[in-house]
Parts: sequence; structure tokens; C-alpha cells
Amino acid sequence: MDPFDTPTPLSQAAASHIAPPASTRETELIWAGTEGQLVNAGWFIVAILFCWTVLPVLWAIYRYLKVANHRYELTNQRLLEYSGILVKRVETLELYRVKDIAVSGTLFQALFGRGRVVLQTTDASTPTVHISAIASPQHVSQLIRDAVEQCRVARGVRAFDY
Repeated sequence: MDPFDTPTPLSQAAASHIAPPASTRETELIWAGTEGQLVNAGWFIVAILFCWTVLPVLWAIYRYLKVANHRYELTNQRLLEYSGILVKRVETLELYRVKDIAVSGTLFQALFGRGRVVLQTTDASTPTVHISAIASPQHVSQLIRDAVEQCRVARGVRAFDY
């Protein structure tokens, strides 16, 4: 047996301080959801009123498919946004980049238990993330807030306001 193959206590201790790769850390799905078709209510009404013309009906079908193929997943490390009908896109937001979380919504959305969660981030590509027309927005914002805090503690990241 080669002496270099046997792990020494020093190498084992050093290896235990190395963080596992992100793929093994991100195993916990905290929340998954989609936009509700409620965001298309206006378009559906227009399509019904003008169903004798083809264009509003085609537009309503497009809007339906767009919302049906738009979903979110919150893991313990990231918020993933999947979108697209023919061309699929995945937008990733690292949770430690979230600075502020707000909940808003219209009266119409509130009647159906839906609302919008707005995230202000330090991400250069998407400084503001809107999670629109989701069910139980207060609960989802609390899940995001808890996940952000856990992610910051795990990474040793602190937020500074300028």
C-alpha cells in the first residue's frame, strides 16, 4: 500500500473544512409555484367579447401558454425562474444577493388569495425580481426571507447599505 494513499489526520481535518460543491448543498426544494391564470383575466375577457375575430383568441392562447410555462422554484441556495414556450429560459438568483422583500397585489388578486412578491437584489442582470400572481404571497415571502437568512449565515455574507 502506498503511504500517499492513506489519509492523514491533518488531510482529513483540512478536507472537513472545505465546503461541499454547490450541487450537493442545493438539495432542498423549499417552494415551487406558478403564476396564476388570473393575470390573463383581462385578455380572456377581450377574447370572449371579440371571439368573432381571430387575433384576440390567438393572443389569449399565447398568454395562457406563456403563464402555464412560467414557474418558480426556491431552493436553499437559489431562486430559479423557468419561462418560455418554444425557447426555454432559466434565470437564477443567488439568495444571498436579496436585499429587500416586499409583498403587493391588487384588490382583484386579493379576492383570489394571490399577490406579488418583489425582491430587490444586488444582482447585476436582474436588480428587481417580480413573482407575480402567486398563491399565498405572504407565506412565500416569509419562506424566501428565511432561506435568504440561512444562506447568508452559511456563506458568511453580510448586507451593507450605502
